[in-house]
Amino acid sequence: MKRKSNKQEPIPEPEHLTEAERVAGERAKLLFTTLRNEAFSPTEKDALWNQVEETISRRKQRSFNTFWIAAAASVTLLLLAGVGYLVFYEDSARVMQDVAAKAKEIPEETRLILADERAVSLRKDHSSVVYKDNGALIQVDSSSTIGQQVAGDQQFNTLIVPYGKRSVLTLSDGTRIWLNSGSKLVYPSHFGKGQREVYLEGQAYFSVTHAENAPFYVHTKDMEVKVLGTEFDVSAYDDDPYTATVLTKGSVELTTQRQALFGSKKTKITPGTRAVFDQERATLQTQQVDVREYVSWKDGYLELNSAPLAEILKKLSRYYRVDIELKQPKLAGVTFRGSLELQEDIRKTLEGISLTTGLIYKQQPNERRYVLEESTIKP
Repeated sequence: MKRKSNKQEPIPEPEHLTEAERVAGERAKLLFTTLRNEAFSPTEKDALWNQVEETISRRKQRSFNTFWIAAAASVTLLLLAGVGYLVFYEDSARVMQDVAAKAKEIPEETRLILADERAVSLRKDHSSVVYKDNGALIQVDSSSTIGQQVAGDQQFNTLIVPYGKRSVLTLSDGTRIWLNSGSKLVYPSHFGKGQREVYLEGQAYFSVTHAENAPFYVHTKDMEVKVLGTEFDVSAYDDDPYTATVLTKGSVELTTQRQALFGSKKTKITPGTRAVFDQERATLQTQQVDVREYVSWKDGYLELNSAPLAEILKKLSRYYRVDIELKQPKLAGVTFRGSLELQEDIRKTLEGISLTTGLIYKQQPNERRYVLEESTIKP
């Protein structure tokens, strides 16, 4: 083993040291120069030199740690700033979501709640609301017209469609929105310059009027749909574990987990595509589909393409605002094809199901409850 040389090399200048640390280093070098000429043994000189090097090394490490502590603090501040943005910055989507949350009461009839808190009941099962004169006039069910203030700060109206009802809304820009049963839509009392935005809970079909400089946004609790002019369906019921968009014309851009600090994703889809966001897994999947299966409800029928019986009955329960029990759970997964007319009277619709499935339905003493079961009469 080669012995370490007694000849001492100049002490290297440490990097990233404070002024105090540099002064201490200079003193150490001066001390070593003074002692180098004293009568120390080679072993003692080596030990003293090693101590000086160790001292400098520790100070370097402390300076290095200080740098990373400062870097970590900067990252923490950045994260806190991002969280602060998400918590305190109230964009239109968040404001509209808050407006929807305040309308907790589920009315018996379709209800239009204006920004000034006036509430208008729409008595028809298939109601209509049309905005005119840039939103200053609202025509309800083609029979009455009401006015609203559209000047000043942006205000929001809410259209609530309970189970068993449907409604068609025409906004001031000409965009038409078909709202399915059990849905809630929040939207500006009028559209100003720039983008157009609405917030949806439930299901709606959109036919958006093209406006090059004013993109149209549909917000749900976990998805944003951006379009310029196109037709598509959005389903975002609270009791479904997913949010879905089906595109019939044009193109749309989807953003999922919009309010997440990290992980927000954008996806563009083409006509004939269905995009489904799984809320539990936070994943988005797309597939080509027959769009009629998902949008035919607005035209008064259900297009069935290997649709499970349980899913069909769930849609009927929403559409007619009734409870439907399947007596034999084993039948829930049986699939069906074809078209099912959505008659005005649910009993006629259930009769249609009975003819094609061999099942029978019974109405319970409570007139809004039905039981579907296998026939006990064998052919």
